Amino acid sequence: MEATAPVQDTGLTHRAYRPVDDTPARMPVPGGATSRDPKRKVGRAKRGLRSLIVAVTLSAALTAVAFYVSGPGSSKDETRAPSAAMVAIARAGSVATEAVMALAAWMVWAEGGLHGMPGATLAPFAAQLLAAAAWPALALRLGAGWAGMACCAAMAAGAAACVRGFGRVNPVAGDLAMPCAAWAVLLAVMNYKMM
Repeated sequence: MEATAPVQDTGLTHRAYRPVDDTPARMPVPGGATSRDPKRKVGRAKRGLRSLIVAVTLSAALTAVAFYVSGPGSSKDETRAPSAAMVAIARAGSVATEAVMALAAWMVWAEGGLHGMPGATLAPFAAQLLAAAAWPALALRLGAGWAGMACCAAMAAGAAACVRGFGRVNPVAGDLAMPCAAWAVLLAVMNYKMM
C-alpha cells in the first residue's frame, strides 16, 4: 500500500486503489463468467435483438392485420369508395410508421423509460397503436369518415405525446416518433378526401 501512495497522489492509479478494509461487492468466481466475458455479451445482444424483432413485428403485424380484415375498402356509396392506390398507400405508410414507432418504443424500453415514466411513454404509444389499428375498419370498411378523422386525431396526438415522452428518455427515439405524427396528419388528409 505504501508503494502505491506516491503514484496515487499523482492521480495515475486513483481508480485501481482500494483501501484494505473495503471489500468488493462481488468476488470473482474462479472459472465463472464476468461482465467482460464475450459469451455473456453475445447472449445479451441476442436477447436484445430478439426483443427488438418481436416489438417491431407485433406492432407492424397488428396494423397489417387490421388492414387485411378491413378489406380493400368498401364504402356504402360506391362513388366515394377509396381508390386501390389510396388504400395501398395508406396500408404501406401505416405499417411502416408503426414499425418505426415500435422501434422508438423499443429504444425507450431498453433504457427503462416505459416502466419509469409510463404516463409519458407507454400510454401515448398504446393509444396511438390502438387508433392506428382501428382506422382501417372505421374509415375503409364502414366508410365512417368522421370516425376515421377522430382516429387520425388520436394518432397525431399520441405520436406528438410520444415525441415529447420518448425524447425525455432517448432523444433519438423522440426524433424517430416525429414522422409518425406527420403520417397521422397525412392520413387525415387522405381520410378527408375519402369522405
